[in-house]
Amino acid sequence: MAGSSIRFKIKAILICLGIFILLILYSYFISDTVRTRITDAQMTKVDGRFMIATEYRPFVNYDAKYRFKVNSGTIQNEAIRLKGREVLVKKYGWRIALFSMYENVVSIKEVK
Repeated sequence: MAGSSIRFKIKAILICLGIFILLILYSYFISDTVRTRITDAQMTKVDGRFMIATEYRPFVNYDAKYRFKVNSGTIQNEAIRLKGREVLVKKYGWRIALFSMYENVVSIKEVK
């Protein structure tokens, strides 16, 4: 009896841990949209990545081959063109200042 109780507890802990890891991965990889205004964007790269400053927070723009995103130059050009305007920024990732991590921009659309 005691052996099956311990196995049940271990299975429950592993299932909870698996669900927790899936939720963390989901929050990192699934895109969401932010409505903001672009304050600065330049065609120069910082540490191999384009930066886009907005009223909401700074974003990074780089190619992510595992997401089939290879248009960072086009997105950066669009950010420069829309500088000072209100836009919808589709992004994914986390902003962790301690590790200099920024959310990556997937697309930018002007708000009409």
